[in-house]
Amino acid sequence: MCPISHPTIFTDRIISVVSDIPRNCFYTLTAKNCISIYKPNGDKSIEHVQTISNLYKAAQDKAPGSTALTPKNFQIIALHVVDQSESRGGVQLLAITTNGVRLYFSPSLSYNYSYGPSTSFASGARTLQLIHVRLPPPNLLHPDEQSNPYRPPVAAYGASQAPPPPTSRPYIVSTLENSCYAEGLTIAAQQGDTDGTDYILCMAPDLTRIGSLGQLNLSQQQPPVQQLAYPTAYGSYNSSSGTNQKQLTEYATLLAIPGRTWAMATVPRGFSVSIPSGTPAPVVTNELATQFGEAPHQFMILTNVGLTFLAKRRALDYLKAVIEELQSEGNVQSIIEFRDR
Repeated sequence: MCPISHPTIFTDRIISVVSDIPRNCFYTLTAKNCISIYKPNGDKSIEHVQTISNLYKAAQDKAPGSTALTPKNFQIIALHVVDQSESRGGVQLLAITTNGVRLYFSPSLSYNYSYGPSTSFASGARTLQLIHVRLPPPNLLHPDEQSNPYRPPVAAYGASQAPPPPTSRPYIVSTLENSCYAEGLTIAAQQGDTDGTDYILCMAPDLTRIGSLGQLNLSQQQPPVQQLAYPTAYGSYNSSSGTNQKQLTEYATLLAIPGRTWAMATVPRGFSVSIPSGTPAPVVTNELATQFGEAPHQFMILTNVGLTFLAKRRALDYLKAVIEELQSEGNVQSIIEFRDR
């Protein structure tokens, strides 16, 4: 008798499943960086819509020559759904890697179903494609260096004549393990330099600069020390034409918290902003339009020592802080910095 030979089976373990209820679908992430999309098909069945693979090569095409993209560190750790109210450009899904590279997916311009144009998987959808690669911040300060931040003295009406700040080696995140995303804000955790401590990478759009592109010369604006801003040109990552489109400027900072992170989540907020009839609602990421009627964004982080809460500081909160500093310490420099930023 001939021995029975079994074919070799190549498996790819699913490590994450994320639901997208408004779009009536869900996404899976595998250990080999493959993203699959499924939709319900009846009461007890599902339909496979699409599998996105070869994401490393696709990311390299969007950000050629980037040192943040190497086969060794290209490992997706989480998927996050982008709400329909957040993106007017159709961004639907966000993926983040261990070293903080963010991949954004949107429905493609071509259709692989015969149902016609649609943005809902339930009615036959356009397949997702990678449209943007956002690289990790290159100028993070180590949390230990933020305890004594450098602040150059202001000579006259915001004009600083002081020498440049002392140089320090940027901290590079490389082993992010958990992440959370909400309305343009991203946080992610990795183990700190000491036992029992985690570092939390916090990233947020700098709305004051985004809203005044074309009016301010960003090259002359000095980023703040504790929350560093870094510009990312969409055009250099979204296409190979080499033309610069609108820039996205972000704040990024690294915070130390006690304990090892087990889970992250957003804190629910109450919405009290009333929109007049016939007036379009602002994009949910534009907190400048809602900061007077809504609570700030907060994240809660569950660790082995308890809960840690992080709050997003808005322009209104910055203004309150510098006014209090001026009243208590008589320091006018901070309010001048706030005005210039």
